[in-house]
Amino acid sequence: MPKFLDLFVGEIRKKRERLKESLEKGRASSLDDDFKALLVQNWHPLPDGEIGDLHLVAVDGSRGLREYANGSRFYVVRAFGLSNEGERFRTLETEAFLARGSEEDIGRYIRQKTEFVEMELALKAIPHLRGPRKLILIDGSLYGRMMHLIRDCPVEGDRGFLLRYMDVYSRLLEACRREGVALVGVGKDSRAEFVRNEFLNQLFLSELRSLGSSVSLQEIKELEKCVAKIDGRPGVCFEILAKLKEKYGALLDRFEEMMIERVHSRPDSQLVLNFAPGPDYCSPVELAATKQLREDLPRMAKNPEWYVRRSFKNSLIENRYKKDEFLKYAVNVIQKVLKFPTVVSFHLLLDRRDTPLRIDIPSWVLGSENTLNTLEKNRLLKDVDDDLEELICMLRSGYAGLMDYNVWLKRADEEVKLRRKDMDALYERVLEKELGVTLVHTRGYRRVKYP
Repeated sequence: MPKFLDLFVGEIRKKRERLKESLEKGRASSLDDDFKALLVQNWHPLPDGEIGDLHLVAVDGSRGLREYANGSRFYVVRAFGLSNEGERFRTLETEAFLARGSEEDIGRYIRQKTEFVEMELALKAIPHLRGPRKLILIDGSLYGRMMHLIRDCPVEGDRGFLLRYMDVYSRLLEACRREGVALVGVGKDSRAEFVRNEFLNQLFLSELRSLGSSVSLQEIKELEKCVAKIDGRPGVCFEILAKLKEKYGALLDRFEEMMIERVHSRPDSQLVLNFAPGPDYCSPVELAATKQLREDLPRMAKNPEWYVRRSFKNSLIENRYKKDEFLKYAVNVIQKVLKFPTVVSFHLLLDRRDTPLRIDIPSWVLGSENTLNTLEKNRLLKDVDDDLEELICMLRSGYAGLMDYNVWLKRADEEVKLRRKDMDALYERVLEKELGVTLVHTRGYRRVKYP
């Protein structure tokens, strides 16, 4: 049979039930009733109302990368912004480079370059926004952009790129706050688990209180240690639990199920699609830094120059003839990062048949003064803010059904999307013509292109 189809059908039939469950509803758990109850408690009706005097810009980016036989790579990253009044903004960056690093490292660098030009474009658009309600929509997560570890990049000649990235991000956040612009990240994030984890923390606390009458105080502390360490040292935590289960047996079955749930993936989108009563939105969560960044932040605060010298060794070599200038700039950027606001994130379901949107906003939009350096753990925000409801009304005004979760971001995506033929027939051809060279690709690609 063509294309191994007989083997494919055989695999599906052999794994029918498991595949069906996974693809329809995801992983089931004995905690499903608890998750459903908590989601319903934290599920809020969509606000009504028209939003007038709204001026917004939607920003999206795209990228293309080619590798050549001599080991060099060539990239194009570009961003496009479109306002609801028809204004258009464009930017593009291109470069050729050599790099030491894995394909994953190179891919991450190019993604960060795309985010970088998106943020540059958003910054450029701010002075053009007018009126009482000003909004910038960026495709993707604001939180994820803050969580990049600030280190040397693998690309020669651009080792210190993450410093420029964070500098632009800081200037964008500051400009939005100063000019009264709401900066909003919008995406269909199927991997986020911050709501699931918050619900699970509540279940852990409730279960530990329940066990308090049957288990000694010292043993409760051991179980609390398991909860605190489960992400970093799951093996040790399950060993502690196994010893306690030898003594208490089935009494700890529910706690064990919670531990198992924590080490398994259960995206928030699965909870929303399975248990949400209707098209509404979930209580927002104020997000603390990831574990890796939380470990770095105290070092940055205590001695930023030491942190730069430790994390940007290759950048210091590249800038060896202007080291003092580089160190001064880098320390300044690190101090800006320490002042980054926290991000508030929530899931918004605008149609029961659709997948939920993940919405990110700086916490100052809701009146919080927390920074990444001050918030130690995630915080579930149960009280709904009027500013949040107004923001949701703005987002609803751009929803056009299952194919267009936001009409402005969809238009921006259509304008900026970089297709293979654009790289091959347009950018590479122009590059060859302008430079008078013939580009020879690696074996995995079409070998030779002629000007």
